Amino acid sequence: MTLPLTPEMLAASYDYLASTNPFDKWNLPISEEIKFRVYKRGDRYAHYHFKNGKHQISVSSILVGSHVTLLSTMAHEMLHLHMKANACLDMRCPHGSGFNKLADRVCKIHGFDRLIF
Repeated sequence: MTLPLTPEMLAASYDYLASTNPFDKWNLPISEEIKFRVYKRGDRYAHYHFKNGKHQISVSSILVGSHVTLLSTMAHEMLHLHMKANACLDMRCPHGSGFNKLADRVCKIHGFDRLIF
């Protein structure tokens, strides 16, 4: 059975990860300051963007169907949020060297598969 995603579940996964290393050192906004959306897209697992002064994380209910995938996907989007909040995200190259360095660290700590992160 596919994991039934809700915005509340996305916020809870964000809160859990935010309490762990390295996220707990990044001074991330609390989940109440982020808009979480579930969408039905088959072309991407999730998407982070900053719109009208608000962080938004959207997750695909089609592609994200397990707890492991949810946590890995949320961690990926949290990395984008962190980089945007610290003015080091180049939207023309969102998966550049800065992202990759942090992604390597996150995957090592949490045991995520770096090849699909």
